[in-house]
Amino acid sequence: MNSTELDKFTVRWSDDEVHVALGDSTLDVEDIVGKMVVVQCDPSALDRATFAAFPPDLQLRIHSPDGFGTYLFHEVEVYRGDQGHLVSCHICHQPNKYWEGRWGLATFLRAISEQTKFFPEPQVREAEFEDDWKRLEIIVPVEEGSAVAGVQKNSETIKAIMKATEVALGGLQWKDEYEKDERAFCLEVLAPLLRRMGFLAVRYTQGAREYGKDFTFSELTPFGHLRHYGLQAKAGNVSGEVNSAVDELVGQADDAFRMPYYEIASTEPRFISTFVIGISGRFTANAKDKIVNKIPRGLHGSLLFLDRELVMELVGRYWTAA
Repeated sequence: MNSTELDKFTVRWSDDEVHVALGDSTLDVEDIVGKMVVVQCDPSALDRATFAAFPPDLQLRIHSPDGFGTYLFHEVEVYRGDQGHLVSCHICHQPNKYWEGRWGLATFLRAISEQTKFFPEPQVREAEFEDDWKRLEIIVPVEEGSAVAGVQKNSETIKAIMKATEVALGGLQWKDEYEKDERAFCLEVLAPLLRRMGFLAVRYTQGAREYGKDFTFSELTPFGHLRHYGLQAKAGNVSGEVNSAVDELVGQADDAFRMPYYEIASTEPRFISTFVIGISGRFTANAKDKIVNKIPRGLHGSLLFLDRELVMELVGRYWTAA
């Protein structure tokens, strides 16, 4: 066998028999549904496997005792969907009898299903919350590269949905880390909050090539037009004292208004109408006044300030379930 094929899954049909292999290792066929061959695969086998050139007639089933870190979605199915795109379906099939979670199992799974819609790629394939054995299946597109990396990456997405669900049901538990780690503040608080506020095309750029904008997002106005926003995030407090971050923020605001940004796969430039300064601490020592007075007067109404107190208020309004 060619060395380049040792990490690939293959399906070979002959008469009424089918042979499924990973490289030169034969896999046991569990079922044949129409033209789809269903095969169980041990999680350890993924370490040497790739999803490149994944067969269109193969469905791979993988059981992980810890659900690849989710501790709830123990089964994963990998197959090509209706459009030929490779997906991983993460399955929770859990009885009430052994559930000891903070919330009832049906409540928790139903809330996970609701939170899935705030993530751009995952979709619910099936949900059953009334039986003694609750079931929830979530599909996520999977990359056609390293098998273990693809499944683990999508499991991280499932874990992110579960964390968002815990916030929706129990409120946001603020971490001291948010006041030191800007990236954690952006990914765990600002990004999910903006999506739940109903903004469109929320994209975390971390300022890369976007000139003063860590986030770009839009909203549809009552007039049927899109209004575009830029947000610059900072960890901790912002002070108006000498040698503070004020001048840096003023420069970022100026860049953000002057320079366009581009959506993925689009060549049309977009200019923001509103600039948001979002921080995980508080504005101190007249910081807001100094920022406002240093930008052109015509932009005063286009500048918004978002601090920890307002963030928590918005989380309670838009993210926490009623």
